[in-house]
Amino acid sequence: MSEIEVEKIGTMVTAHFPQEGVTIQTKRINDSEYGSFRAEIKVFAKLLMNGVHEIRELNRSRPDLLDDGSKDRLIRNLEEKTQDYPGFFWGNIIDQAFNEIIDKHREGEAAVIMGDLEGFEPRNYAIKPIFRKGVANLIWARGGSAKSYYGLLSCVMIDQGLSLMGLKARKGVALYLDWEETEDLFKQRLKALHKGLGLPPTSGIIYKSMAGSLANNIEIVSELVNKHGVTFMVVDSVGAALGGSGIEQQVVEDYFAAGNLLKITWLSIDHANRAGETTGNWAIHGSAYKYARSRMVYEVKKVQENDSGDMEMVLYHRKGNDDGIKSPRGFSVKFVTKNMYNPEEDDYDEQLDMVTFSSMKMGDANNKLLQRMTIPEICYSLIEAHGPTPMYKLAETVSHIKDATVSEKTLEDVISDTKSLSLGSDGITVYATSSQEVNEWTV
Repeated sequence: MSEIEVEKIGTMVTAHFPQEGVTIQTKRINDSEYGSFRAEIKVFAKLLMNGVHEIRELNRSRPDLLDDGSKDRLIRNLEEKTQDYPGFFWGNIIDQAFNEIIDKHREGEAAVIMGDLEGFEPRNYAIKPIFRKGVANLIWARGGSAKSYYGLLSCVMIDQGLSLMGLKARKGVALYLDWEETEDLFKQRLKALHKGLGLPPTSGIIYKSMAGSLANNIEIVSELVNKHGVTFMVVDSVGAALGGSGIEQQVVEDYFAAGNLLKITWLSIDHANRAGETTGNWAIHGSAYKYARSRMVYEVKKVQENDSGDMEMVLYHRKGNDDGIKSPRGFSVKFVTKNMYNPEEDDYDEQLDMVTFSSMKMGDANNKLLQRMTIPEICYSLIEAHGPTPMYKLAETVSHIKDATVSEKTLEDVISDTKSLSLGSDGITVYATSSQEVNEWTV
C-alpha cells in the first residue's frame, strides 16, 4: 500500500500520492443508487522532462469508479503514457485511490468520540469582532446602504491582513462571487477602496461574475476554493444566488448547504423586503430560515443627505450563535468622484475615484441611527463620545433620540440594571464604567 492523502473541499475529492508524485482529482460526482459511482477525474504525475521534474496531466475522463472495466481501461491508458517512466504501479494506485475517494465522499463528517475535553479549538474570527471564522455570516440592508462596499472592504482586509477601525482580519485569500454587477465596476470600486486605504493598486482578490444559483454552481466554486486556497468568500447578493424564492425553506436550505460544504468563512449580502417601502417596517427579504442558518447576522442602516458624497452607516448585530449581541458599530463613508476622460464617449464625466471608511463613535451618529438602539446602548454611546453627562441632560438627549419621554427615574433604573453605566458620587453625573467590546485577539 502506498502512502495516500485524501482531502475533500466542497464537492471535490483529491487523492495525493506524495512518494509517487501522483494526484487524482475528482469532481461532478454521481453516486447512483443503482450501484455506479461516476466522477470526472484528472490524473496528474510528476515526470522528469529534460532534466526537470514537471507536473503533467495524463488523463481526463469520467469513469465508473466501481466498474472493473472502467478501471482497467484507465490503467492501460496511464501505462501507455508513462511507459518511458518506470516506477508507476498504476493498478495499485488506481485501486487504492478509487476506494479512498469513494469512502471520503460517502463518509460526510466523521463521527468523533469526545474523549479528552481539553483538546478543542474555540471558534475564532475571520475579522474580529464581527465575522466568525469558518461559518456562514450575513449582512442585510435596504438598497444604497453601502453593504456591497462593506463586503468588498472585508475582502480587502482579508487580502491584506489589515487591522483598522477596531477590526482585525486574518490574512487569507478572498473570493468575491458577484450576481449584481460587472468586472469593470468591481475593479473600479476596488481601486477606489485601495486608494482610500492608502494601498497600492494591486490586489490578490479573486472575482467571478455569476449566473444561476450557488447550489448549481458549487462544483465551479469548489474548484476555485481548491485551486487558490480561498479562506473567505462573499456572495453578492443572496436573492440571485438562491435561484428561487427566499420564502421557500428548501431553496434557502440548499443555498446554505452548498456554501457550508466549502468549510470556509463566507459572507452573504442580502436585501431588505419591499414591504418596508410602504410600511416603514424593514426586515430581511424572504424567510426566517436565513436567520436560522446564519451564525452571525447584521443589519446595516445608513443616513445620507441628498447629493452628498458622505454617508453614515451602522452595523446592528441581530444574531450571534456563539456571542451575546454586540454593540452597534458605526462608520463614516466618503465617496470622492473625479472628472475623468471616457474614451468610449470621447468626453469627460464624473467617475468614482476614492472611497474612505472611518470609524465613528455611535454617540456622534445621526439620531436616526441611534433611535433603534436600547436606552442603555444610547446612554453608553453618548457618554463614550462626549464624556460624563448630567442625568437631566442625558434624559433630554435620549428623549429627543427616542422621540418619547425618558425620565430621570427611568435612567436611574437603567443605570442600576447595567454594568456599563454608573452614577457618580454627586448623584447627578452618569459615567461609562466599562468597555462593551472584548479586546483580545484569538489567533
